[in-house]
Amino acid sequence: MSNDDEVLRAFIAIEISESSRDAAARLQEQWKKTGAHVGWVAPANLHLTLVFLGETFQARVGELAFVMDAVCSDVSPFSYELGGTGFFGSPRAPRVLWMGVQDVEGRMQLLQQRLAESVQALGFKLEKRPFSPHLTLGRVRSGRRSDELTSAIASDNNTPFGKVGVRRVLLMKSHLEHQGVHYSMLHESELKGGV
Repeated sequence: MSNDDEVLRAFIAIEISESSRDAAARLQEQWKKTGAHVGWVAPANLHLTLVFLGETFQARVGELAFVMDAVCSDVSPFSYELGGTGFFGSPRAPRVLWMGVQDVEGRMQLLQQRLAESVQALGFKLEKRPFSPHLTLGRVRSGRRSDELTSAIASDNNTPFGKVGVRRVLLMKSHLEHQGVHYSMLHESELKGGV
């Protein structure tokens, strides 16, 4: 099998800052004390997904990089804020635990929309649900101690976690290893004006 036939699990993302990673790690440590059964995302793996591509042939990385460069060359660097916490699912059965993202000026939304349209024009089928930026901190594995967990999450609901500057967009792939999921970069596109 040639390298071009390799199937990657790919997505387009932006990074978070080291201080945001530290804040996320502190939150995870607090929430772990509830004893809930959660698969935690390693702080080093935290990122903000803009477009989830799913299974993608290695051969398509070049065209994805081309459209990412084209979109990003027309978007100036911007910032977003991290703040608040929550979960997807019901209080009795939370599924995904997250840290909130505030896209105050709507610049991230615009970037995401342009990237999504560009990759759809290449024939990629994207998720139908609307873009809801967040940092996934953990995935709940069972209902054990859900009440304690959702109470802990609610207590951090209005906490600000800082501002993050965005100067580049990354094409990433994920793969499973013995220690869990590992992410690596396939391409980086600088926003207008460079780094």
